[in-house]
Amino acid sequence: RLHRINFFEPTPKAVRCLCYDESIYRLAVLRADYAIEIWDMKETPYLEKVIQGDDSISVEALSWCNGRLFSGGLHGYVLEYDMNDLQSKNQLLVTSGCPIWCMAVNEKRTHLAVGNEDGHLNLLDVSSEEIYFDRKFDNQEGAILCLSWHKDGLVIATGSLDAIRTWDVYTGHVINRIMLSRAAKNTPTVVWCIAILRDMTLVSGDSSGKLCFWDGNTGTLISSAGSKKGDILAIAVSKNEKEIYASGVEPIIMNYLKSQSNGLWMKSVQRLVHTHDVRSLQLVGNLLVSGGDDCNLVCTKYPPKTVLTFYPYCQKTYASVAVEASCILLQYQEHVELWKIGEEKDPFNLLRIAPTEDESILCSSVSSNAKFIAYSTALKLRLFCLELNQGSDEKILSEESLSKVELPADLPSVRSLLFNKDSTKLFCLVDNTVTILDCCLGSAKIAATLTLTDSVGQIQLMTLSSDDAYLACGSHEGNVIVYSLTNLAVHCHLPHYKCQPSALIFEPLSENLIVAYTDRKVVEYNILKLAYTPWSKSSMLQDLKEATLYPITSMCISSDKLFLLDGSAIYVIDKTQQVTPAKKRIKQSEKSETALTDSSFKTITKYEHISSIHTFKDEIIFVQMPSGHILNSLPPPIWKKVYG
Repeated sequence: RLHRINFFEPTPKAVRCLCYDESIYRLAVLRADYAIEIWDMKETPYLEKVIQGDDSISVEALSWCNGRLFSGGLHGYVLEYDMNDLQSKNQLLVTSGCPIWCMAVNEKRTHLAVGNEDGHLNLLDVSSEEIYFDRKFDNQEGAILCLSWHKDGLVIATGSLDAIRTWDVYTGHVINRIMLSRAAKNTPTVVWCIAILRDMTLVSGDSSGKLCFWDGNTGTLISSAGSKKGDILAIAVSKNEKEIYASGVEPIIMNYLKSQSNGLWMKSVQRLVHTHDVRSLQLVGNLLVSGGDDCNLVCTKYPPKTVLTFYPYCQKTYASVAVEASCILLQYQEHVELWKIGEEKDPFNLLRIAPTEDESILCSSVSSNAKFIAYSTALKLRLFCLELNQGSDEKILSEESLSKVELPADLPSVRSLLFNKDSTKLFCLVDNTVTILDCCLGSAKIAATLTLTDSVGQIQLMTLSSDDAYLACGSHEGNVIVYSLTNLAVHCHLPHYKCQPSALIFEPLSENLIVAYTDRKVVEYNILKLAYTPWSKSSMLQDLKEATLYPITSMCISSDKLFLLDGSAIYVIDKTQQVTPAKKRIKQSEKSETALTDSSFKTITKYEHISSIHTFKDEIIFVQMPSGHILNSLPPPIWKKVYG
């Protein structure tokens, strides 16, 4: 049976900026709380890691350069991030700390252009491992809000209040200035986005709702795409410069194609996949990625019509289940909550634990008997001991029920936490080292340390076998390693795969490890025979791989059934049935809650906003974000009059 946990209510954050690096297939997504999400776009869009935001360090612009991520904000610094530590490693102060509004790298990936509040366009040298100040262009009136490089790297176009300028990169002087008309006398026209094409055509979107095409050589208006009901905030240009996408306050994404006869840009199909303002657009191969105030990251393409919606807090696991105590731990950004669940009575909140300082929680876990609760922030790891009175019906715990467990002084913050089945050991992932702690009532001591080589890559996933004899780890580079916890040594390596694993799980009462990769490939590996099982080669898994373009993010096993979760559905596979080659699909209606195929797996599609699925005794529970809570946390959309 499926049980729904619908009291997980985190506050989603809007998308502010998108930036893509095609050399490493990584998409950076900036949220309103200044957190930066790194998505792997090689096969399917998969949330790889998150750089936690800080209210004191604002981020307004992002830019990639050969696998290096840069950001700028109101503090006036250009920051470079370490992709392993997820912290800033280099910084450079630009023009006395004026707020930075935009940045972009040139085609040769050698220089970074930065526009700021005081009207200066600055050029930074990023060709080496450091960031160096190159030169500053002539000062202009008003802030530089957007900029774009020409493909040859000789011209930069910038947008500001009432004006568009083109700059000579070598001299730093203005080549041309285009003055924009105002809709009202005392209301300036703000240029929010700009792009420069190879033929020196300038494409601008402004606060009057117009998408304008300019001749960059003469500064004359070629055409205007008409007026929208709100500001145009984002523009995306295809790689061959034959298509342009634009959107903004009115959340309709418009597509423009260049006419072969007269060279003018004509309006084509439109897409309505958002409910609120669209803040940023980015083309990733044949996918158009968009994000805005509705907090969703949406990938679309046409033809054929394909829409992939990635809801916030539905790409990673933010819950852990204490099966013996019938409790579930829910992780929020500012605190963790422990809830009592069961069939006899409604779920109720037992306690809430929050860091004493203003810190963001990176990971958390609860032991199977709910005796220990652990969470980690960017500063340190914390472990608590909880005394639960199993025979009491009290919903409120006393202060004496929770006590802090002393940890080793040299233990830093961790990226992943995992308790073993008997609740005596805590596995902490620190960089590429797994530290095993012996959990006691008063203090925890380091029992063992497992060190992984750099050739394996950065570890992101951990799972334990049902007898606590093996630990499996998955890395971003597509490697899966199995450790023997008996002799604390590497037991085996799974064959390397081109994609990174997105979910790991051991099959209960067996030596089989099930691995799901970001391209939806699912395999089963016997760690004693050191070979894939025959089930891994079934045609059913090939049908599962081709079902959608969402990655599998969570798995669990109950009663010989394998449950897999992606962004669109829950898939149920009965492993006791004999697998036969798939023949013909059974057509189902569009409103059907389940879809059956001859491949012996069932698809459940009637639930939305599912964060993760877990095994609870002989049943399955899934954590779901209430749709009403998501809608209540969003700002009001643009007002539209509806007839009648």
